[in-house]
Amino acid sequence: MIVPAAGKDQRRAVFGAVDYGSGAVTWQMHPRKGGDAFAALLDQIAQTWPDDHLVLVMDNVSYHRSPVVRTWWAEQEGRVTPFWLPVYTPNLNLMERVWRYLKQKLACHRFWADVEGLEAAASTLLRQIEAHFHPAEGPAIFLRKDLCEAA
Repeated sequence: MIVPAAGKDQRRAVFGAVDYGSGAVTWQMHPRKGGDAFAALLDQIAQTWPDDHLVLVMDNVSYHRSPVVRTWWAEQEGRVTPFWLPVYTPNLNLMERVWRYLKQKLACHRFWADVEGLEAAASTLLRQIEAHFHPAEGPAIFLRKDLCEAA
């Protein structure tokens, strides 16, 4: 996410994961992309499901294989298994659909003058999103509550 401010862009990186069973989205915001920030999300995921064996579907973005993340994978061996998707297959990654949905909702005919407003809007949307590959009926990504009620 990018917000222009006084001649420069302020960026925020959002990292996220979808629980394929429930459709719940787990996410974190950081000032920049990188292995340390992504490892923090992995820690949050591991703490959310402390007793489960986890399989994390991963694309091939560079920070997923950074040294700090490789160390994290080694420490979690046997408990957390990465499932690496083929290169250039965003259609196989449900989280990519969530990002597309989020960007459409936040960027559609809007100019964000402040980073705090964008962060608040993104946080509100991410808390309300539920995502599924093949829903029985209705859209694959939807808000659990009406956005106006949630605000």
